[in-house]
Amino acid sequence: MKFISPHSKLAAHIARLCMIALLPMSAMAVTAPIRDLDKDGIANSTDMDVDNDGIPNSDDPNIDGGTAVSGTLSGKYIGDRLNNDSPAELDMDDDGLADDSVAENDIDGDGKNDDAPEEDDIDGDGKLDDSLSEDDIDGDNRKDDSPVELDIDGDGKADDSVTELDIDGDGKNDDAADELDIDGDGKNDDSLTELDTDGDARTDDSVYEKDIDGDGLADDSVDETDIDGDGSADDSPSESDIDGDGRSDESTAELG
Repeated sequence: MKFISPHSKLAAHIARLCMIALLPMSAMAVTAPIRDLDKDGIANSTDMDVDNDGIPNSDDPNIDGGTAVSGTLSGKYIGDRLNNDSPAELDMDDDGLADDSVAENDIDGDGKNDDAPEEDDIDGDGKLDDSLSEDDIDGDNRKDDSPVELDIDGDGKADDSVTELDIDGDGKNDDAADELDIDGDGKNDDSLTELDTDGDARTDDSVYEKDIDGDGLADDSVDETDIDGDGSADDSPSESDIDGDGRSDESTAELG
């Protein structure tokens, strides 16, 4: 058996460490693989037709699943078989960002930011965000009027944040006169059945609700002229329920 000196082993180990130290950082760096479902050389995060089925993401009921019509995968079905509005679909454009992630600002991968005025179907399910049939605007499987839904339009801004000025992402500011359904739950802001106007999980008549219409202005602020955001100024003769709690201001049941 050949004897190997411990000193020789130590010298060899030191030599290897020196070689590694001399390698350029680029050779040592580990690059995350680019997600490119259809193998067309365009990353899913910027690809306007992720599955290359000939249907743009903006019109595709299943953005990340279909039969490729061209390229190396032509004729093959690629991706999943989950429609965009499926409860099991958690990343509809397959860009590596979950649809309910705060870092995901274009859920349906149509090139329009979720908070852009021209984005009228945030989750790409074919239902307009302000449609009565759309009850999950950002497609995160939490209903818009659910107490656990804290970011209705999925733009990364909490519904009760002072920087969130368009809670349902329909392109109309929450304090705009023509915004009649602030939280996009299908109930008009002045409806008797609307108990949480801004959809922040605090009822309009709760002592903890300090900004009923979610426009960033405190209800007791001198700058707040339409507390319930129903389009009628608080001092208007036609405004009979200033705080929008369903009780007339002159009702004996209206205590605050």
